[in-house]
Formats: sequence, structure tokens, C-alpha cells
Amino acid sequence: MAGQPSDLGSAFADAVVAAVREQERTSADTQVAAALALGWYLAALAHPGKVSETPAAVRGAATGLGALTEGQMLAFCESHVTVAFGKLREVVEKATPLPEDELKELSDCIESARDDARREAAVAADAKVLSALSAADFRLGKAYGIGAALLNLTTRPSPGATLASHLTSERIAPVIAAIDDLGSALPAHAGHGVRDSVREWQKSVEQRSPVAPDAPETWLQLARQGELWRAVLAGEKAAPDLLEIDDYVDAADRLSHRMRSTAIALAKRFPEVCAAILLLLVLGALLIAFTDSEAAIVAGAGTILAALGLTWRGVGRSLGGLAGKLEQPLWGAEIDIAVTQAITLLRREEGRDVTEERRKVATDLGG
Repeated sequence: MAGQPSDLGSAFADAVVAAVREQERTSADTQVAAALALGWYLAALAHPGKVSETPAAVRGAATGLGALTEGQMLAFCESHVTVAFGKLREVVEKATPLPEDELKELSDCIESARDDARREAAVAADAKVLSALSAADFRLGKAYGIGAALLNLTTRPSPGATLASHLTSERIAPVIAAIDDLGSALPAHAGHGVRDSVREWQKSVEQRSPVAPDAPETWLQLARQGELWRAVLAGEKAAPDLLEIDDYVDAADRLSHRMRSTAIALAKRFPEVCAAILLLLVLGALLIAFTDSEAAIVAGAGTILAALGLTWRGVGRSLGGLAGKLEQPLWGAEIDIAVTQAITLLRREEGRDVTEERRKVATDLGG
């Protein structure tokens, strides 16, 4: 049986929903987030300068306690390292034990207030942690490396360092590659959004754009930027939460243009299918024009579909499935673009700027 024309709409809707749900991405893996945090805070403890001047201090200041002292920041980072170790211990020790002795030595050095010894202990722990995590699960090793690299990438290495010498292709390329490799284990839109945001910083600095002057304010923004990147990658903040209504409107507008272009491309690639659809439309119009009976119109259209081996519901399911499978990745790509624009603290070179308040917060937190 060809069914009823109303089946077309219900089948279309059901197929779109099913296709969208099938392609939804899962949230960040708990162990991946813990490994990323471990890399971030252990890198802060190994930093040659003051820990209170790293992006790790941005989160401490954002807790509502105000600017933390060096001693408070050391305790803050040590606590996060300890918690991350605890979250990873069970899954990692099935393959290889975590370096408990190195962690204990690091803790002792922090308590003794011996900065050089603390940095050396953190570097020693870093090497063994990376080895243990990579052996247990490559995703954990990648996440750990990303956390450490982002901390170092968004920390001014010395008072005289310049943005151009710091945000180089050699330093950024490994971070982007690692984020790409870990993309499927990250929250939806996090990987693409952060990766492209890192590239925006690199591009602006390389081109000596006026949006990224080599000034103290820009280094403060970079530190806050690192914290934003870390929070989104770790799943502490959902990437779409950064978006405003206008961001979605812009994404929908871009999607409509892309869908029209895609429809034209599909029509050119499948002319036989388009011709068959056109024929059905013409026959349907003729039936309506020359037949007074609604039942005859439905029966006639159903006969045509049956002759082609189709049903109303079959057509709806096919079109809906195709639309869902096509629209979801395209919409996701547009949301990735919107997230990149929203998370990047640099002023956009063109178009609307939605990050003025975040830039202000970044500067205020560093003050």
C-alpha cells in the first residue's frame, strides 16, 4: 500500500530526529578531563617563574577569593594535582602505576618553600606521568600533553618575552595536532572551537595585527584565554554556553546559504532523481487540474509512487534521513565557527564583536 500523504510529514520528522540523535556527540570523558587538568597544574608547578603569574592563577582569582598569593597558588595547584591523580589512579594502574614517590617529593618541596627544588620535582613527575598515562590509554597521554602545552603557551615565559617569539608555528602546531587527535573524546564543539581559536591568536600575532599588540594587556588576555580553552576542553563549560542569541542567528543564516549551495550541487550530481521528482510534481499538478475528486487525486498519486516502488512514508523517511544526515554536520560546523568567534578574546578583524565583556574580565582578573 502506498499509504496516505500525511505519512510523508510524520516519516520526515521521525527520520530527521533519528538522524540527529544518531550523530550527537557524547560529553567529555572523565579520565580525559582529569588528565588534562593534571597536565595543566603540574606544568604550572614546573614553570620557571612565579606560579601566581601563570594562567592557573586566573582560575584561582575567579573563585571569588581575589588574587592569590604565591603560597596560596602553590597549594591550589597541588590540590588539583592530587585530585587528578586520584581520578586517574584506578584506570591507569591497570597498566602501569602512577609515580607516587615523585608526587610525594613534589609535595615535600612545596611545603619547604624551595622553589628550585619544587620545579625540579615537578619536571621529574611530568616525565613519569606522561609515560604512565600514554601506556594506559593514548587519549590520556594526549590530554595530559594538551593541558601542559596550553599552560605553557598562554604563560609569559619571562618579562622580556614577545608575543611573536612565543606564539610561533613550532609551538602551536603540536597543540593543534593533539587537539585534532583527541577530538572524538572531547565535548561537542570544544575541539574545533579551541583549535581554531588558537589559530586566530597565531594569525593575528604573526600578521602583527592591531588587535594583538605586544602589550601587558594582551598577555593578560592570553592568560585568561588559556583558562577558557582549558575549561571548554575539560567539559567544565559547554562550548555552546558561550553563544548568544545573535550567534545562533548568524549560524542559521550561514547554514541557509550553505544548504542552498548544497542543494544546487546535489541537483547537478543526481539529475535522474531530480527529473523523477519533477515528473511527479507535474503529474500531481495535472491530476489536481483535471480531476475533481480528492480520492482520485490521492489514489492517482499513490499509484504513481507504487509504480516507482515507493510509498508516501518511504519517500518521507528517505528525504528526512538524508536531510538529517546532511543538516546536522553542517549545523555543527556552523556552531564550531560561532564557538571560535565567541571564545577568542582578541577583537575580531571583521564583523560583529561579541567578546568585549570577556576581554574586560581577562584584564580585571590580571590586575
